[in-house]
Amino acid sequence: MKIYLYLFCFVFFIACNSKKSLKTNVDELYAAIPKDTLTELLSISGFPDSTLTESQLETKKKINKLLEEHLTVEDNQFVLLAEPKDFEKAGLSKYYYIIYKKSFNDTNRAIDSLGIQNLDEKFKKGSIEKGYTLFSTEEEK
Repeated sequence: MKIYLYLFCFVFFIACNSKKSLKTNVDELYAAIPKDTLTELLSISGFPDSTLTESQLETKKKINKLLEEHLTVEDNQFVLLAEPKDFEKAGLSKYYYIIYKKSFNDTNRAIDSLGIQNLDEKFKKGSIEKGYTLFSTEEEK
């Protein structure tokens, strides 16, 4: 009977410890982001600068600067080279890392499914602030 109890405790211990290491999937981490962080990001995304408060403009500038420094294209995919600590050093929430990592994963899937090519050239022509033209019939002419 003791052996079953030890075996149960051992399996339980392994199961609990491995659950911590499994939480590396960006989609799972995304679900744990505080709502106030999502609300803050949504309040500055897609709105003209003229409608944003000084605080929102400052946050937007910090995000743009960080992405300009840490976003690149490799093998026709966007790659975010920043880590959560880079976001914190810039005065942003560490959760922005998860949000942008998921966003770029989704964007990369869309790039693959749409068959967009020469992403590195399109990346060089655009900017974080003004955006990128990833698919255009004008370029194909």
